Amino acid sequence: MATGVTTQHPFFENPYITVAEYKNAPTAIDYDNLVVGGNAAAQDAELANVILRASSFMDETLNQNLNASTQRENQRVRLSNSGYLAIHPNNNPIISLQSMSYGTDPNSLTTLSDPSKAWFEDQQIIVPLSQLATTYSSQGALSFGVGAAPRQQMFVTFNYTSGYVNSLIATATAGQSTLTVQTADGIVAGMQLRIYDGANSERVTVASNYTYGSTTVPTTAPLAYTHANTVAIGNLPQAIKEACVLITTAFLKVRGDNSLTMNVTTQPNGNVAGASKFGNEMAIALEMLSLYRRIR
Repeated sequence: MATGVTTQHPFFENPYITVAEYKNAPTAIDYDNLVVGGNAAAQDAELANVILRASSFMDETLNQNLNASTQRENQRVRLSNSGYLAIHPNNNPIISLQSMSYGTDPNSLTTLSDPSKAWFEDQQIIVPLSQLATTYSSQGALSFGVGAAPRQQMFVTFNYTSGYVNSLIATATAGQSTLTVQTADGIVAGMQLRIYDGANSERVTVASNYTYGSTTVPTTAPLAYTHANTVAIGNLPQAIKEACVLITTAFLKVRGDNSLTMNVTTQPNGNVAGASKFGNEMAIALEMLSLYRRIR
């Protein structure tokens, strides 16, 4: 007997911050005693695990993953009266559409010949099939070689890239107008990226001659500093990174008596509106994430 196997393989294990970024943040938390008797490498490894768990919690809260990545999805959509397909991917913002196949029969799909003709909006991809097909007529039923009519259900499978760039440096040398990254998901020409390297942090702009998908990234100006391998680079909103710092701190505090933390105070009179949430990392983090939460 044949077995049906899904083409979708969702797996998100991309942290929103690095161990170095967490250590550089003013958390007032003791992260050198996470593993009893462990050496520095063991402490860093466990801190990385907690950051991963915090990032996973954020994904659940956001109803999506904001790290730029390429996904494959299957959906059922309906053809509009004007002959357009509106696809709502599970992750946004949408950056690119690599490929798409569509049709009324899931076992006989037509491949979209030119994905660049699609229209991109923040949370959807519009594919103007009526403008791409030669058999379209405004009179009677629409036909695109797959027998589709207005409002008819269609099966769609597509590969797309969405999210914010959140990669790691591979090589970056001061004075050079190029750098390499470990993954290039989401990077496009003209994009501004920040390199998170403590006192040597800097912002770079991707040059217009950048080739989409390449891990070699030309910049519009020479780098001011040399950056080591695994230093973070991207355009992930600062609020998302700060939320991950706060949630990671909250997770570490679950350790109870072994958690060394600093008291947090409010105004001297203690009666400032909303002051009760100060010191509550989770509440602050959830508020910061609310703007980016995907409503399904």
